[in-house]
Amino acid sequence: MIFEHWVYSTAIAIIAGMVYYKLTSRDYSWIIIGSAYVPDLDFIADRIFKKIDITILVYGDPIKHGDFHNIAVLLLFAVSAALLLQIVGIRLVDSFIFAGIGFGAHLFEDALVFNPGYRFFWPLLTQKFGIGIMGYNRDWYGIADKEVLVIGLVAVILCAAIRTAYEGKGWIRRMVYLDPLDYINRR
Repeated sequence: MIFEHWVYSTAIAIIAGMVYYKLTSRDYSWIIIGSAYVPDLDFIADRIFKKIDITILVYGDPIKHGDFHNIAVLLLFAVSAALLLQIVGIRLVDSFIFAGIGFGAHLFEDALVFNPGYRFFWPLLTQKFGIGIMGYNRDWYGIADKEVLVIGLVAVILCAAIRTAYEGKGWIRRMVYLDPLDYINRR
């Protein structure tokens, strides 16, 4: 779900950024979009660890896809991102919230299309959960599901229309500003 995560996290980032900007006058929506890909690092984690002669087992097996799709890794990532982004001047709470929302967006998107999905609530529960209301079949050039992608694009357009109606067009410049550090320094 490469394209789908980008599209759905953009829709979530638009609305989350609108609410957070209203409350704090700060909008770090780009963190949500970037964080939405972090759970899929489990694709390459085992390969990287094997190259440096480290073996990590999850339930007795090497790391496989889905092992990072849970709330324990979400919290670990959000804290790590918050500490790293504090170095460049983003408040700890702001980056924690946006990184957590981005990671959570990925988990939510996977839950929507897979049933059973992953152990989302590990370490609290070990069962696999998922909603599976959309289904998933890579029928668009083998990289995306057309229906899931179209629904996501409609969600982005709808969220963008809502935010534009509420804030005007200024939010677009804030969200897609090319140099986030310059944006931070201008504040």
